[in-house]
Amino acid sequence: MADEKKINKFKLIVITPYMNFYEGRVTSVVLPSVDGSVGVMAGHTPLVVALKPGIVDIRTEKEELHFSVSEGYSEIGQNMVLIVCNAAEWPSELKVSRVFKTYADTMKLKEEILKQEDNYARKEVLKDIEQDLNRARARKHLLELYGSERQHLRLAELTEKNGPIK
Repeated sequence: MADEKKINKFKLIVITPYMNFYEGRVTSVVLPSVDGSVGVMAGHTPLVVALKPGIVDIRTEKEELHFSVSEGYSEIGQNMVLIVCNAAEWPSELKVSRVFKTYADTMKLKEEILKQEDNYARKEVLKDIEQDLNRARARKHLLELYGSERQHLRLAELTEKNGPIK
C-alpha cells in the first residue's frame, strides 16, 4: 500500500467591500502584514494581523495562486483565515496603464499637498496618499511576478515612457 501524506487544509475567505473575492480550502497562505510577511498553515495559533498593500500567495493541493490586496486585516485561526481588505485583484484583472496612471496622478497630488501650509491637514492627507502609492507599487510588483507576457511587455513600454514606479 502506498504511503500517502495527509495534507492539512484550512478555509481561506477574502472579503472586500464590493465582493467576496475568494473562498476555498488551502494548504498555506502568505500575507503582507505591516510587520513583515506572515506564513500560515493549518493549526496556526490564533492571531489578528494588520495588512499592508502587497501580494498574497496561496497554495492549494493543485496550484499556487497570487493576488494583490490593499490595506486591511486578517483574522487567523486554527482552521480558517479571514482577510478583510479594501481591494483584492488577480493579475489578470489589472490594467497596466491604470496602474501607471494612478501612480502618476497620486504623485502629482502628493507634490501639490506638500506645498500647502496647514501641517495637520497635510499630514492626514499624506497618509492616504502613501496608501495609494503603496497599492500602485503592490499592483506593479504583482504584474512583474505573475502577469502575462502581454502585461510584461506593456510594463516595459510604460516604464520606458514614464519612468519606473518607485
